[in-house]
Amino acid sequence: MPTFRMPDDCTPWVLGGVWPAELDHLTADTAPLAEYLRRDLQRIADLANHKLRVLNETVMPPHARAAEQNRVVDAARAFAVQRVASTLRQLSQQTDADTQVLPQLDPPTLAFAAPIMPAEPEEPPAETVEQRLRRMVDSLARQEPGLRWAVGVRADGSTVVVTDLAQGWVPPGIVLPAGTVTPSPAQRAAGLRGLLADTETSARYNPGDPFERGRPAEPDHPPGAVEAPAVESLGRQLCEATRSRDGLPRLTHTLAEAAVAGTGVAEAELDVLRVHLDTARYQLLARYPATDSALLLNCLLLAATTALAAGDHTVANYHFAWFHELTGNHPPGP
Repeated sequence: MPTFRMPDDCTPWVLGGVWPAELDHLTADTAPLAEYLRRDLQRIADLANHKLRVLNETVMPPHARAAEQNRVVDAARAFAVQRVASTLRQLSQQTDADTQVLPQLDPPTLAFAAPIMPAEPEEPPAETVEQRLRRMVDSLARQEPGLRWAVGVRADGSTVVVTDLAQGWVPPGIVLPAGTVTPSPAQRAAGLRGLLADTETSARYNPGDPFERGRPAEPDHPPGAVEAPAVESLGRQLCEATRSRDGLPRLTHTLAEAAVAGTGVAEAELDVLRVHLDTARYQLLARYPATDSALLLNCLLLAATTALAAGDHTVANYHFAWFHELTGNHPPGP
């Protein structure tokens, strides 16, 4: 019996109904914004179609292929919706907000009820090390289920997060579980096995693995930290790296210079830069497990510039230190 084969063109599933009504009637001010959005949405659909063609040609069980195809389409549509939302935020900044007049309200009538004493909550059982690692790796995989993830405990007791996307680099936008760190930028053996070489206990996730039901993440605890050696003259080096790099939006260098000069970065410009970063990140993940080196390096520069423009020096240093490592220019210490 023949199995269902998803069409190579998933554009209707990815883009159907996402175009905003606000851009149906264009003006001189909104036409460039609409054209920019149209190009980006088509790029998102094209990348999803490329991923589907690869899946259709890959030998794998039909149920696994169907699950991965659905994931590709769902991820592409979610990103398209996010891209439209970003455009609408820009559009709202170009128009004056209407003044809202609130009607006169009668004072509220207060009613008091007898307090109900809550029952004493039961103390949950203590987690084992394996359960803790499983919970952490699941929280990472839920954010980006298309990557392989692992969390391991080192001999010194620290907990490290790794993915094999680019020798241990964690892409932007990932919230690390509380109490975890990332490996410092370094050329390492490929695969999770090499990245976990210095750990004693670990938990892993591969795309398609089911998520375990258990304790939720700990919202009251601060997220984990990215680690990298301090890059000397980070701002100056970032400006030099973004000056004339092929495939990098010109806005990247402009905002890098503004962040270094301290002249301030407009929120609308920073939002556009975030869109460029999101697009590059999506393109990079769409090619996974293959890696496009030029696209990876541009994604690192976009991530570093976005973080620096937003005032997050630690994250900017992390991504730029990885850029130095992968281009063979090791950053000196302070």
